[in-house]
Amino acid sequence: MPGSFCAALGNYVRGTGWILQGCSGDGRLGGGRRSLVARLPDKFSRCILLTGDMARLFLLTILVSGTVYADDWNQFRGTTGSGVIESPLPDSWAMDSGIQWSVELPGRANSSPVVTEQRIDVTTQTDDGGLWVLSFDRAKGKKIRETRVGTGQLKAKGARELWAHRHNAATPTPIATEDSIWAFFGNGLLVRVDPATGDVIWKKDLEKEYGAYDITFGMGSSPRLVGNHLLVACMTKGASYLLALDAKTGQQLWKSDRKYNVADDHPDSYSSPIIWNRGDSVEVLLSGAGHLDAYGVKDGKRLWSHPGLSIDSPYGRVIASPVPAGDLVIGTSPNPSGGGRGRIAAFSAEGEKWSYERSLPDSSTPVVVGDLLFMVSDNGVASCLETTTGKLVWQNRLGGGPYHASVIAGDGKVYFQGIDGVCTIMKAGREKEVVARNTLPGTFYATPAAAPGTLYLRAYERLYAIGN
Repeated sequence: MPGSFCAALGNYVRGTGWILQGCSGDGRLGGGRRSLVARLPDKFSRCILLTGDMARLFLLTILVSGTVYADDWNQFRGTTGSGVIESPLPDSWAMDSGIQWSVELPGRANSSPVVTEQRIDVTTQTDDGGLWVLSFDRAKGKKIRETRVGTGQLKAKGARELWAHRHNAATPTPIATEDSIWAFFGNGLLVRVDPATGDVIWKKDLEKEYGAYDITFGMGSSPRLVGNHLLVACMTKGASYLLALDAKTGQQLWKSDRKYNVADDHPDSYSSPIIWNRGDSVEVLLSGAGHLDAYGVKDGKRLWSHPGLSIDSPYGRVIASPVPAGDLVIGTSPNPSGGGRGRIAAFSAEGEKWSYERSLPDSSTPVVVGDLLFMVSDNGVASCLETTTGKLVWQNRLGGGPYHASVIAGDGKVYFQGIDGVCTIMKAGREKEVVARNTLPGTFYATPAAAPGTLYLRAYERLYAIGN
């Protein structure tokens, strides 16, 4: 079995509780064996022996689907971007109860916190234009380190009054492992930081290297880590591409240019790459310019493309990321001009299967649980659709809001976070049932992060750890 594959797996599952037996120090299976033992922690008293093709399948599944490491939330909406965690989650909190800790954050930003075994990492931008990576102890919330990695401002062509109050260069969510933090900012700065020392291992200016951004509201896409591939999406009227870098060195692995003949704001997209494990194919999903595309992780080859996300509006940019749903992928294209209908559609690799045209989420990415999709519009209308047919199951007006954070799910519940601090929790089922409504002070544009038993909520200037 290739050494690099085994080594990548070892890096990926370190800290998860899985113990890999049979890998030698150079990342190859020891003793010349074509087998791999993946052993759960002793409290489970379980051991799995994988051989030959089974071992390869296990490695592939671990690396790209997050199936075994389902509780990893070290990047935007978890390992693959599904927004789903399998572990228990809290459903009741207030300022005087249910809070493990909270810390004040310098500056302001909308990036989500990311979770590793010992740390919570997040980015921010201060008033002087400083771009920062902040690390906190996961158990107590004590600040471990703050690192100023650069300076700069969001490069947005649109009127400042339309975006400056809710968006800056620290909107993209970072990625973290035990030994690295990768942080991307809306001015094109991309860095890898050593969390133990705060040293910047490498730094790149993607705008300088790959072309200027020409995007109405400024770059907001979060990167994605798959094995050693660091994926960055850029979709603007200027530079437009999907890029894979070597996560360790920052060197380019591949670049897939992405240009469509669309007008007005349609070339702009603020969505993030999502990973789809479709049979034995590992695909990177990306939506924007009215299209939903799939790329191969290894070489960046475009595998398929469908144009079903176009709407009749000059403001038809895409913010929400695509969502895998079994053999389908669901994309969202809103109509932000108001009054018009947006479009949510489900695609297979062969083409469009269904569409639903109503008032839809603008920036909030939906979440899929089983055969149901849950989403929330900006004005607080939560909807549940069947993923196989697009049929509306129920709607519920949540109140409060508006709602810009992406929806997440876990423990049989769906979490809708409004910017006013109200989080409405509903059952992840066909019956319309509100579990709880909880309120915290602050402005919450950031998507929540999750770990077993804990939610991490980021307001502009404060980070909360929620749980018993």
